[in-house]
Amino acid sequence: MIRLVAETGAPRLDRFLADRFSEVPRARWDIHVRAELVKVNGQPVSKGGTKLRPGDVVETDLPVITAPAAHLEAEDLELPTLFEDGHLWIVDKPSGMVVHPGPGHAGGTVVNALLHRLQTPVAAIAGEEGSEGEDAEELASGWPGLVHRLDRYTTGCLCLAKTAEAQRGIQAQFKARTVEKRYLALVRHSPRLPTLGSLLVDEPIARHKQDRLRMVVAAGGRPAQTRLRVLARTTSAALVECELLTGRTHQIRVHLAHLRAPLMGDPLYGGPGRWKDTAGGALLLPHPALHAWKLSVDHPVTGLRIHGEAPIPDAFRALAASLGLEIPL
Repeated sequence: MIRLVAETGAPRLDRFLADRFSEVPRARWDIHVRAELVKVNGQPVSKGGTKLRPGDVVETDLPVITAPAAHLEAEDLELPTLFEDGHLWIVDKPSGMVVHPGPGHAGGTVVNALLHRLQTPVAAIAGEEGSEGEDAEELASGWPGLVHRLDRYTTGCLCLAKTAEAQRGIQAQFKARTVEKRYLALVRHSPRLPTLGSLLVDEPIARHKQDRLRMVVAAGGRPAQTRLRVLARTTSAALVECELLTGRTHQIRVHLAHLRAPLMGDPLYGGPGRWKDTAGGALLLPHPALHAWKLSVDHPVTGLRIHGEAPIPDAFRALAASLGLEIPL
């Protein structure tokens, strides 16, 4: 049971819950409330539009989000393999591939590719639903084989489970924060980036009150921690290694923007968006310059530490070179 206290100027109940648990849509919270599964000051309520007063105590469990697994189709899609055995499949997700089906993406996703790889009934690999959220990198239970997500245009390491047992085991590691995830980011240079060593950004994240597509650093948001280390820099740009210690929606993008060092190619968070090569004038990287470089996880059956490392994409290297940054890797 989760217990929350409303602050000054708290909104209606369903919005209050959606702001704190961004992985659950507000419409799903409204259903949860109408089923009288949320209490305010110890009493069940049945309307998502219930107005909260400062100091009101809200108690609830996270709703179960049901994925339409029974309607998924297996598709023969190319996904480079970084590690594979009978329990895990760590892939190098390409830019532009969506992790699971959703509005506008009925197929062609990582989940469709996993089903083809396994030739296994969906029920055999569909783990328990409901989990702590992660970013676009957040945890993604409810979908067969998924234990975390990457944004559509983020490249690199994505861990998939081949059995329900493996899915539950890896999800537990994400919740315990024992999974190591390191990203590479090309950003606008900022004096707030670390000069030597690393910097721990420990700033809570919440959904923007007006722009529901964006997340922001905000008091009262969900705890979020990112460790940053600058690998190369010029007067205008930097290559940054980002270690996710928690997993919130858009966490790296939000924390970098908070330091005034937004990702190149990320106009949603203030990053410059277009570069052209010197020859043909082609776009070098038309999306956020973020690469899920390394992932380490304990094997859910053997207990051995498994390490995945995704090669840096050519487009990422080309952009770095155009910015005068040498990638020392």
